[in-house]
Amino acid sequence: MRLISVLIFLISAPGFAAPSLAHDEWANGNPVPIWVKNSCCGPEDAHHQIPEQVHAMSDGWHVDGFRSVLPYGRELPSQDGEYWIFYKTYPDGGQTPAFCFFAPMQAF
Repeated sequence: MRLISVLIFLISAPGFAAPSLAHDEWANGNPVPIWVKNSCCGPEDAHHQIPEQVHAMSDGWHVDGFRSVLPYGRELPSQDGEYWIFYKTYPDGGQTPAFCFFAPMQAF
């Protein structure tokens, strides 16, 4: 199942890459890593998490600020060893499902 998820992501990733190439910096001025720009969506949808904000629980990944539980097997290996989750929060407070979730390899 994990292999299928990764393959679907890799096939669909080019569709996400084009719009995100225009974003070179985060809101704080730090550069957006190339692997992030090529993997997902725009910076407004990117949420960089510290380890204390990501919780591996019996039912899956719980990420502070994201209201849904991410089932195990949805995570992708993080190329910088950091946690990243990509989702959109709407003005009314609603959220999309996670577009992608990157976790350090040791977290798997």
